[in-house]
Amino acid sequence: GLLYTVAPLLILGELMIEINQLLNKEKDEALLFVKKVYIESKDESYSENGIETFCNFIDNKEITKSFKVYGAFEDNILKGVIATDRRKRHINLFFVDKSSQAKGIGKKLMNIVTDDNENSFITVNSSRYAVPIYEKIGFIKTEEEKEQDGLKFTPMKLILKDEVKGQ
Repeated sequence: GLLYTVAPLLILGELMIEINQLLNKEKDEALLFVKKVYIESKDESYSENGIETFCNFIDNKEITKSFKVYGAFEDNILKGVIATDRRKRHINLFFVDKSSQAKGIGKKLMNIVTDDNENSFITVNSSRYAVPIYEKIGFIKTEEEKEQDGLKFTPMKLILKDEVKGQ
């Protein structure tokens, strides 16, 4: 009988990913996950100062308490996180576990933010690593890479509605 319980989960090789909004303790765990993935994704654009800035940002409860945080779970294991401001106008965090990237998890997380979104566009400050990922989703660079407190990022935005009609 075991085979039958496993089979439905393997729909065309697509992972069964569950997306949930995270609160309280789950939100804290998600922030720890983000820190881990951030450090694992380290490349030449990172600096000691930048890593410290990022970790301080993640640890700042005053900042993160207003975040809307969603987690992607595979077999109850957290594989990805997206966080926005209350009104879903800006993506504060978007991280998928390195071993789970390119499997459509990020896309599902992004859909949670873009579906039923009242705004005409969404902004993000992308890490160098994530720029091509955001571009694939349809984001465009609004400025070249900048640096603040040792953190390098590229401001980008995704147009959701034709701004004229959207008014």
